[in-house]
Amino acid sequence: MKEKITINNIFSYLEGNVQMILEEFNFQPQHIKEQIAYRRLLCKDDCGIDNMCIYCGCNAKGKSSVKKSCNKGKRFPDLMNKNQWTTYKIENEIE
Repeated sequence: MKEKITINNIFSYLEGNVQMILEEFNFQPQHIKEQIAYRRLLCKDDCGIDNMCIYCGCNAKGKSSVKKSCNKGKRFPDLMNKNQWTTYKIENEIE
């Protein structure tokens, strides 16, 4: 499934690519790194195979770095701040 080209999708694409650059140079805060790693782990058996998100058709690596979840929270929520992420990890037994 492919999403339409919209201003929001263009910004999402740019955000994902900027986040991947920040990741490459180790400039992301730890709580963001953890959430991106968690998202990629959850997606490794489907989106990760062809590097294409099964929900929106975007590049899976870039999409996993974007704040807004494309799956409406079915698989994982939007990126959270540090406190929200800490609570989420506790509630969902994520280590």
